[in-house]
Amino acid sequence: MVSLGILLVVLGFGSLIVPMLDIQFTLMSFLDDYQPWAGVALGVIGLGLLGWAMSQRREAAPPPAA
Repeated sequence: MVSLGILLVVLGFGSLIVPMLDIQFTLMSFLDDYQPWAGVALGVIGLGLLGWAMSQRREAAPPPAA
């Protein structure tokens, strides 16, 4: 889940930046008419996945030995 979250964050927020360099992500080209909102939404979904995955890791980790 962490890698999927990172991918979504990079694609989402990156799709807001790369048009300034006159390039576009191939995976995001079909959403070109809906930018910048599609990029923001994808980035926020990715951040949500990252947060959820990190909280699941913390809960699964054993408590430190005293």
